[in-house]
Amino acid sequence: MTNEITQVYPAPVQDKDLANAEVAYGGYDEYPPSGKDVANIPADSYEYDPFSAQREENAEDYVDFRSMGWVQAGLVATAENIALGALSYPSIFLRLGMVGGLIANIGLGVLAYITAWIMIDFKMKHMGVMNFADAGGLLFGKWGRRILGAGMVAKSIGLGGSHVLAGRQALNTLSTNAICSVWFALIIMIVSVMMSTNREFGKLAILSWVSVSCILTACFITIIATGVQSPSVLVKKGVPIEWHAFPTNPNLMDVIGALTNVVFAYGGNMGVFSWCSEMKNPNDFKKSFLITQAGGIIVYCIVGGTIYAFGGQYVQSPAFTMTTKPVRITAYAFALVCILISGIVGLNVGAKFLYVNSFRNSRLLTSKGLRARLAWVGIVAVMWIAAFILAELIPFFNQLLTIVSSLFSVWFSYGLCGVIWFYNKHPYFAKDGEVRSLSGIWNKVFIFCAVLSIVLSVAITPLGLYSAIEGIKEGYSAGTFKHPFSCS
Repeated sequence: MTNEITQVYPAPVQDKDLANAEVAYGGYDEYPPSGKDVANIPADSYEYDPFSAQREENAEDYVDFRSMGWVQAGLVATAENIALGALSYPSIFLRLGMVGGLIANIGLGVLAYITAWIMIDFKMKHMGVMNFADAGGLLFGKWGRRILGAGMVAKSIGLGGSHVLAGRQALNTLSTNAICSVWFALIIMIVSVMMSTNREFGKLAILSWVSVSCILTACFITIIATGVQSPSVLVKKGVPIEWHAFPTNPNLMDVIGALTNVVFAYGGNMGVFSWCSEMKNPNDFKKSFLITQAGGIIVYCIVGGTIYAFGGQYVQSPAFTMTTKPVRITAYAFALVCILISGIVGLNVGAKFLYVNSFRNSRLLTSKGLRARLAWVGIVAVMWIAAFILAELIPFFNQLLTIVSSLFSVWFSYGLCGVIWFYNKHPYFAKDGEVRSLSGIWNKVFIFCAVLSIVLSVAITPLGLYSAIEGIKEGYSAGTFKHPFSCS
């Protein structure tokens, strides 16, 4: 691993400390450096916060991105993590069994919180790390930044595409296929662009609250409906509904698919650096993400476990489709709100990387002006258009998303966080004059979690790729893939 930054800060500087900042920071006699200095700081310098660096120089034309409190940040992260995917959890429990589903969900959820904690500590030492691409640049040099940046964009566009398809299906259900579904997908894309005009994640907090409320409502409508409806709605050929603590006839593809789905459900970790960077105190995101992860684990366990118990071997994904038509339409009406908002939050993570990367050393980064706003809207629009075209053009889009997730999501949520911990804490990576020790129980816990995260990612990546490739083969052999831009 390479590190192009030779200057080491004694401690991160927060806004509240600016008045007392010392001369030692990066060779500048003030922190943050004034606007005239910003242009002379290398783009790969990760030891200063580019948002705060422009505060004084752009005082009359300054957007304060660092405005979120920990509750706001928690709402935004929760909207990304708890979305339509919650209603695919019953099928995960079907493939892993009740016990296996609970263990996988709780275990990977807790591990994802620990890796987020590692990321936040890393952020506090390197305040200029605004996203995972910056972390990659600090760890591996310019190619690390480029590869992880490309992964962020690919993952964000993939999320946008999946929400275009989910929104299309929701509108098809609500309208009883009133028009060609491609038009519905186009409507979702246009509305998403129109709702993405705000550059600040803090401005999405209220929408995030609405999104989480709507998906929870849709989930509990589905839970209640599957619990009280007649078994005849699901039962086929007189075979009664049964659920099992462990899978009865497991096969490798089913188990791999279920485990990768759980891993991808916690893929919101990709946005941790991005959300931290827009908080008044980034360290408070530990509280924010505790709410997010605890809520996600509880919701996934309740939704997956109860609907699997009610539907047994007949569970479907999404679970709406297990209910009667009136219930399905009602649940989809609430879910549509979540589909729109959570898609915006997810895609904005990749869009914000492109925006910061493009204007990091420019006053446009924090400008209130029309040029800056148009640049943001342009980036968002191009990404949503790409998401729409790819989702409609590629018949195996879901498998393609699995490939992207296997290559990047698992590493964003787990593997790279293990690498980050070693870079941050291990004596081997200590700077000149820095003393590090691995003694103490908590260091031992984090070592275990870091190693586990790396091993998990190394295993999930090829298994996920294998699952996706097999899915593509099966889809073509069975003729289940639709034509590009199909109206069905």
